[in-house]
Amino acid sequence: MTHQEEFQGALVSSSLHVQLMLVAKVLTRSGFGDVQLLGRRLRAQKSKVGGCELMCHTNLGGLPFKVIVKFINDGVRTRMLDEMAGAIDRTKADFGIVVSTEDLSPRLAKNQAQYQKSRVEVIDGKALASLLIRFKIGTRPNGSPDYAYFTKLEEQSYYIRNFLSHASVSW
Repeated sequence: MTHQEEFQGALVSSSLHVQLMLVAKVLTRSGFGDVQLLGRRLRAQKSKVGGCELMCHTNLGGLPFKVIVKFINDGVRTRMLDEMAGAIDRTKADFGIVVSTEDLSPRLAKNQAQYQKSRVEVIDGKALASLLIRFKIGTRPNGSPDYAYFTKLEEQSYYIRNFLSHASVSW
C-alpha cells in the first residue's frame, strides 16, 4: 500500500469536521488565502451558505478573489458539479472546488472538462492525499500518515463541536 492510499484511507475514516479542517489547511498552504469554515461540522447537517462548507478570500494583483468549496464525503456525481456551477453564480465567486475523499468515476473524469467554463474544479481522494503529502500536513518524516495527528484533530473537533453546541450568544 502506498502512502497516498494510506492517506486516502485515513481521510475516509475521519469525521467530517476533521476532513474540513484538513481541506482548509491544504487550501491555505496552496495560496487560497483566508479559508473560512461555514458552519457545517456534522454529516447530518445541511450547508447553509449556497451549498458550500468552505469559503476562501484572497487578493490577486490587488483585486479580491473568492473561491467556494463543497466537500463531498461520497463519490462525486455530475449533479454536484451542476449545483456548484449554480452556487458560483449565486455567491458571485470567482470559481468553485468540489472536494471528495473518493476517486472520480471514469465517466465523470471524462466529462469534467465541460465544467471549466463554469469555473468548477474537482479534487478527488487521490489528489487530496497527494496535496496532504506535498504540504506535509499530517505526515511523518517518511511520508506516511501521522495517525497521532489525525487522532489529535478528532479530539479538537469534539471539543469545538461541543463548545459550539452549548454556546448561546445573546446580544
